Amino acid sequence: MAVGSTARARAGSGHALGDRAARSPLSVELPEDLRRRLSGEARRRKLKVATTARVLIDERIAEIEDEAGLSRAEEWQRSQAWATWEKIKAGDVREVSWESLEEETRKAIERVRGGVRARTRAS
Repeated sequence: MAVGSTARARAGSGHALGDRAARSPLSVELPEDLRRRLSGEARRRKLKVATTARVLIDERIAEIEDEAGLSRAEEWQRSQAWATWEKIKAGDVREVSWESLEEETRKAIERVRGGVRARTRAS
């Protein structure tokens, strides 16, 4: 079935526009070199070309989202480090005891391990 007729068939199905857009085929013209590279990747992955394109798009979008999250985390870390530096410059040089640091670290490790166990059991 052609792309146009598929889209027309779905248009009359009563789905919201967003649903139709999410389910309708995406037609993209690829330059010859990109098509050749995509076909090579499909062969390496032992997938069809369209499936490979979907997988690569999904992987790249996930990378972009992860990079954005990492950038936000790095910015938060920089702001925390800067705030700490400003406090130190202002004379706030409070220290934490080694025992307190060990205790808080132990608690954090227990929280992380507990979360891992809970997720593992849910799988």
